[in-house]
Amino acid sequence: MAPTERTLYQFPISHYCEKARWLLDAKGLPYTLKNLMPGSHRGVAKKLAKGGGSVPVLVDGSVALGDSTEIALHLERTYPTPPLLPPPGPERDRALELEELFDDAGIHVRRWAYGHIIGSGANLGALMFGEYPAPQRWLGRLLVPLVKRVLTRQYRIYPDKVEESRVKVLAALDRLEREIQGDPSRYLVGSTLTIADITAASLLAPIIQPEGSPYAARADVPMPKALVQMSEELRARPAGQWVLRRYQHDRRQAAAQRPAA
Repeated sequence: MAPTERTLYQFPISHYCEKARWLLDAKGLPYTLKNLMPGSHRGVAKKLAKGGGSVPVLVDGSVALGDSTEIALHLERTYPTPPLLPPPGPERDRALELEELFDDAGIHVRRWAYGHIIGSGANLGALMFGEYPAPQRWLGRLLVPLVKRVLTRQYRIYPDKVEESRVKVLAALDRLEREIQGDPSRYLVGSTLTIADITAASLLAPIIQPEGSPYAARADVPMPKALVQMSEELRARPAGQWVLRRYQHDRRQAAAQRPAA
């Protein structure tokens, strides 16, 4: 398969898209990134993947997938080396269970983070569109008021729901610490990186803000006080240290081995 046949349609800031990028990098697969604009992305995603109109969408030759978990399983089936799942058995079942658990937690990470970013008046335009070419950055920043209304409605960013998501995020972190037995050096399942680790680390990254992620602190874009405080508190916990370690070691290693598209 020619490298140009593998394309990931995405939002640069989306943690589900970061999960897909990490999966592709961990497999050592070349791919092209296509950044979509919020709003118009729905039509593109529906046309490509015939799904719900969300990103990421991976087009891999004649196959198009519109869900990060489907992408993970497709890559494991199609490109089994290096493996990101244990052989069939209890460990594989556990890795898939944890992948689903942390994939669900990503919904609450998103709601909690956006709730505070929107509510604080932080520079949403710079956060969302900073990686786009200049014309799209300009258009995106014009669209920020509309984007805020759509995000609020789509993700149900209301005070009671934001608080509910905070509780669920902390529960996910508690579960992570139980799984690693409080040791940030451990992987979630077995002794090597799996789909479960990639899912947990990438989907928790927006509130841990590790270096090497799209969510690392930026001097030009101040974060809301609540997000800064949460990040500091979680970085002191074994779960936060675990996310930092996964980015320092595994994410960096995966990015370094990515072939040119």
